[in-house]
Amino acid sequence: MAPALSDLQPQSAPKATAAAQTAIGDGLVAEAQAFADELAAWRHDLHQMPELGNSLPQTSTYIQARLTEMDIPFATLVDGSCVVGLVGAGAAAAQGNGVCTNEQAGTVIMLRGDMDALPVAEESGEPFASTNGCMHACGHDMHATALLGAARMLKAREAELVDANATVKLLFQPGEETFEGARAAIADGLLQNPRPQAAFAMHVNSQSPLGLVLYGSPALSGVYGFRITLQGKGGHGSSPEICIDPITAGVHVHLALQELIAREVPAAKEVALTVGKFAGGQAANVIPDTCVLEGTLRGFDVELMEHLKTRIAEVVKGVAATYRTPAAIETLSDVPPLVLDDNMTQASLGYVGATLPKVAFLPLFHAMASEDFALISSEIPSAYFTVGAAVTDTDEHFAQHHPKARFSDAELPLGAAAYAAVALGYIADHR
Repeated sequence: MAPALSDLQPQSAPKATAAAQTAIGDGLVAEAQAFADELAAWRHDLHQMPELGNSLPQTSTYIQARLTEMDIPFATLVDGSCVVGLVGAGAAAAQGNGVCTNEQAGTVIMLRGDMDALPVAEESGEPFASTNGCMHACGHDMHATALLGAARMLKAREAELVDANATVKLLFQPGEETFEGARAAIADGLLQNPRPQAAFAMHVNSQSPLGLVLYGSPALSGVYGFRITLQGKGGHGSSPEICIDPITAGVHVHLALQELIAREVPAAKEVALTVGKFAGGQAANVIPDTCVLEGTLRGFDVELMEHLKTRIAEVVKGVAATYRTPAAIETLSDVPPLVLDDNMTQASLGYVGATLPKVAFLPLFHAMASEDFALISSEIPSAYFTVGAAVTDTDEHFAQHHPKARFSDAELPLGAAAYAAVALGYIADHR
């Protein structure tokens, strides 16, 4: 059995304003529960077509088809793999020529659901498990489905949104796992036509019980991903003296990088430096030409992170020079910490609490994982929660990214109602 919420000492959500409570009403969960079977079917479809990074042709086509059925206009970004729908005052303008100004859209809030998967072979045992060698092991199929559910409920209230001179922007985003999606979408104009005044996102948790919401800020760390290529001189393993061994240099680079954390980072700071890939050579008796290290640096202090990025480059170049192996350093990712807006967070807690009164809230969301929603939250006031989606049997609780990770379909109506409540509540408070 999942732990009882009473054992977690939950906190009450702030009260939503009277205007927000009126706009949200008390029927969103029941409305979503009425089409829970369809939500589960959508999720199972998406779960069986996992795709990676910024290339989601099947997933994007599926989302577009559902929005078309709902008569929700949309545009695509990132070579078609990002889908952005509009509901409300800005929708009519977008149907005309695909462009919607803020004057036409009025108050705009953006809801985000990511939808890319991981290069993990699924072992969940679900009857709808994927078979293409990839897997929705982080639950992004849950996010996309819940956002589709919210889209349906918001479309049913479109007349009210038009009367309020407001628009909900629906972002179905690729490339979160690779930290490429939000950046690419922003470069393609995501935050324009119209520009949102606020944004909201959620992430399911495979090990938290249904009805538990975690929040906090900064919620997740920034991440700098890097690749180091050391150029040596290959040859036969019997004659290392006429070669330049890049593996030896790589070992010393790895050790030197760990010293940065041990000796140059204050003990009170939260910083993690991991080299997760070390590749060099293909045969026991051959010294290779190159050695490649890939890793991540994570932390919450932006100034310290910038200092450490500089020091990584200095240390790598210095050690590489010592071992006569020129080094090239590439940036694989560079995402800031997920810092959220206090006012938007508190308001969103009230909106979610208004529609899900039995939900437990805990201010414990602070982890060394990273999330490219940070690129959006650094541009506009945003809130981001993690929500419980564990299956009932605790023996089946596996962490995100595990090949046996499972998520409960019972979270889908709750997630859809929460998305819709945040949009309706925010609009009511910012008419």
